Amino acid sequence: MRPEWRSAAIVFLSAALALSVGCGGDKKEDSAAGDEKFRVPDSLLSPIEAYNLTIDDYHPVDGGLMANADIALYYPPKQIARFVAVKSFGGILDGYRKVRKEIGRPAEGKVVIIGTKDFPEYAVMTRKEWWYYAWIKGDTIYSEPLDILLKRWDPITEKTLAEIGLTQRMAQMALEGLSGGRIPIWMKEAAASYVADERAVLRMQIHQFDDQLVDFSPSLDELERAILAGDDMALSRSSYFFAYRMLENLLEKVEFSNVTRFAKRLGEGAPLDEASMAEFGMSYMEMIAAVRPADIMDGAGPLPEPKNMEGH
Repeated sequence: MRPEWRSAAIVFLSAALALSVGCGGDKKEDSAAGDEKFRVPDSLLSPIEAYNLTIDDYHPVDGGLMANADIALYYPPKQIARFVAVKSFGGILDGYRKVRKEIGRPAEGKVVIIGTKDFPEYAVMTRKEWWYYAWIKGDTIYSEPLDILLKRWDPITEKTLAEIGLTQRMAQMALEGLSGGRIPIWMKEAAASYVADERAVLRMQIHQFDDQLVDFSPSLDELERAILAGDDMALSRSSYFFAYRMLENLLEKVEFSNVTRFAKRLGEGAPLDEASMAEFGMSYMEMIAAVRPADIMDGAGPLPEPKNMEGH
């Protein structure tokens, strides 16, 4: 259930602030707001009947585990933990089903998602900062605190960043598996964002760096290094969106199914050029030259506005 606001203007301003500063928002504000703001009406727990859970355990010291045949969600002990787990699991399950339909299974067995207790724990476990959604290791996704992701949402898709961010990570896992680890870094990042409906979030997040983005046009090597490192907010987010623009330009020429077949051909051992010729009709570097925007704002479009802002 998405938040209900008194006016469309409040929706847009709140969402713009949340997305521009990052999926974590203001750490102190979110941490302080946590347990006090959430209470769990029984009506919010009813969706679990559709999750086909095989495990649903919670301990006030050790935390909880909510799992079905495909997903195992671990969450920390908090007063709002039950609410967070129920709401997060629904979005994650929707994302899992979409990834499986459009790409394939994210993992051979269960996808394990570990929601960290707070930002210090997240930093210790992942060596990533608060603005980075989640970190993948094998079949496990280490997520920033789920209650923080759950409270941030995209007014364009009307999805929480818990769903968008974790769907993006599951899509990366699926593409990695489909390609045998050979899919180019930029394409894996962008294609995963495409499946996760992350475009509006990516466009909003670079808005705060407008002054730094004049003529931002990294080489392919620079782009992929920045994506792989994920340790500088401005450079990383700019690179994510630049890669997404490359994919958008590619999808003006081919279908998304060509992208997944390209990844599958790589997984079957085809060289980059052979797979690219088969799916895109040109060599890999010719394809890169054809889809590369002049700079990050080339085709970026205006800042997105929620549908309910139309006419206001």
